[in-house]
Amino acid sequence: MSEATYNLNLPNSHGVVIGDRNQITLNFLELSPDYQALMDRIEDKKSLVELQTDPSKKSKTAEELQQLETQLEQFKENIFRLYELFSKIEINTERLRQAKNYFDQGQFREADAILQAEEMVKDLNKLLQKDQQLDQQKAEVRANREQIANEFLIKAQLWATFYEQSNRFEQTCEYFAESLRALKTTDNLFAYAVFLQEHNQFDQANLYYTEALEIYRNLGDLPLVATMLNNLAVLHSDKNEMAIAEQEYQEALQIYRELAVENPRSFLQYVAGTLNNLAILHKNKNEMAIALAEYQEALQITRALAVENPRFFLQYVAGTLNNLAILHHNKNEMAISEQEYQEALQIYQKLAVENPRSFLYYVASTLNNLAILHQRKNEMVIAEQEYQEALQIRRELAVENPRSFLPDVAKTLNNLANLHSDTNERLIAEQEYQEALQIYRELVVENPRSFLPDVAKTLNNLAVLHSDKNERLIAEQEYQEALEIYRELVVENPRSFLPYVALTLNNLAILHQNQNKNEIVIALAEYQEALQIYQELAVENPRSFLPYVATTLNNLAILHHNKNEIAIAEQEYQEALLIRRELAVDNPRSFLPDVANTLINLSIFYLQVKPDPEKALAQEVIEIAQQFPDLPSVQQYAEAARAVLQAISER
Repeated sequence: MSEATYNLNLPNSHGVVIGDRNQITLNFLELSPDYQALMDRIEDKKSLVELQTDPSKKSKTAEELQQLETQLEQFKENIFRLYELFSKIEINTERLRQAKNYFDQGQFREADAILQAEEMVKDLNKLLQKDQQLDQQKAEVRANREQIANEFLIKAQLWATFYEQSNRFEQTCEYFAESLRALKTTDNLFAYAVFLQEHNQFDQANLYYTEALEIYRNLGDLPLVATMLNNLAVLHSDKNEMAIAEQEYQEALQIYRELAVENPRSFLQYVAGTLNNLAILHKNKNEMAIALAEYQEALQITRALAVENPRFFLQYVAGTLNNLAILHHNKNEMAISEQEYQEALQIYQKLAVENPRSFLYYVASTLNNLAILHQRKNEMVIAEQEYQEALQIRRELAVENPRSFLPDVAKTLNNLANLHSDTNERLIAEQEYQEALQIYRELVVENPRSFLPDVAKTLNNLAVLHSDKNERLIAEQEYQEALEIYRELVVENPRSFLPYVALTLNNLAILHQNQNKNEIVIALAEYQEALQIYQELAVENPRSFLPYVATTLNNLAILHHNKNEIAIAEQEYQEALLIRRELAVDNPRSFLPDVANTLINLSIFYLQVKPDPEKALAQEVIEIAQQFPDLPSVQQYAEAARAVLQAISER
């Protein structure tokens, strides 16, 4: 499931843009030949859609029309960004004056042509040489460097709008780099960091955010310090560096709360955004009560803000509802979760009608999350429809911006494959896993740190599928490759990836346990290594890792039972049951199903090894199942418990 984390825009501490955003943008667009040409293409497509009678051609033309309309929304957004940038920087060179004049007349490509890279590079190199030779002219040179940095910054932002260019990303990065080479400013550091983060270049983005943060700390600009901290925390969370992320979120939240006391209209939205991000982190650490309180405070703030300004703040209401739904899903509170997802989806769909470029992404994410919920409730037809709709949206977004949206295509393919595997449509599932794996392998070439975990995860899923198909050799190769990747990642970041080493060891142990008696020794070693990892992790973070300790003990008990080591198996079952009972005290909705799982395993175990087993364990399973009528897995435990009771009665 995907949650909405929010990068926060820079508060404009140097002045505000006067006037309506849409009207400002329209004033420039009406003068632009590019805009007029694009509008003409849209009108032509609309006419063609109306005239076509062939359904297939009509559908294809409609898709082309949607792409043009998406491009139009992006065009408008980038022009407004350029307007803001021109309004903010000092226009004190002839090139910038000419570029701005062309921009004001809507002649954007003419503005780009004025900013000749070769000419600016020559000027920059001359100035850098002069800077080294003539200390007395440092101040003048620095000012000129800043001017050229701004010129390259404008050029980089202009190139960010040229979506039809195949080298758009590389060329934009080159112009950002030239801007930084001219002079590092908070403007170009922040702008480049945002651009890189949007394109999943996390390590480089981290460097530039950190530099900007240091500058803002020295300036004592608290709003911008908090903004950098929040964005760094989002980035560290994406990199699974949770302790660093939490410290950054907490510092940012403290700053925003203090600022909101004096100026709630400006800063309450940032309080809510940071609370939301902190809640995601605490949820991932299984600190559900803390996460719930943070989400609810964030939702209360955003609902209040949306009353005054629904157009802007409804999106944040929907984002927080989506995240609350994920939390309630994890707590097995399915009805509440579904209501929150549906409200979030309804908001996003309405917003996407007016601005598809901005909000179709969130429509797809919420559909994906709803599908996961319906799949868990065994409502497979509904789940598949939602996955397919989410996949279609994400494929369309990836056509225009593959760097940003291909990871989401792969994620949805993975989820669809899981569903098709559950419905025994294994050929379809394998095709979807393979396509997801191919996408991740291609992404890894450019950004291994971000996407190697996804390669390993997909290999794990493929291995489970091949194991179910009795293709054990292929499954073992995939598990081993996944394990090798996770072990390499652990060297640099053990806190984040040791859990995945343990998970893959557990899966390998299941495979070896089911192959033949000769490999039970291997399986035992893998289970024991996994258990040791989980136990060590649980010392520092018991809420997150005790559930996995219990699961591994449960699996070990099955193995020892099969080896007829009855005493060891019973001890492991009992220890797993004790852990799960303790977890269920604080969080019954999340952990009572696991209690029922161990209870039914113990019931069957005692039925097989004791002449006169008690009925109490099986009866407790049935009692637990009554609390979870919409969870198929728990109902299956209850069915097995009734069979155990029947067998005991017949003795």
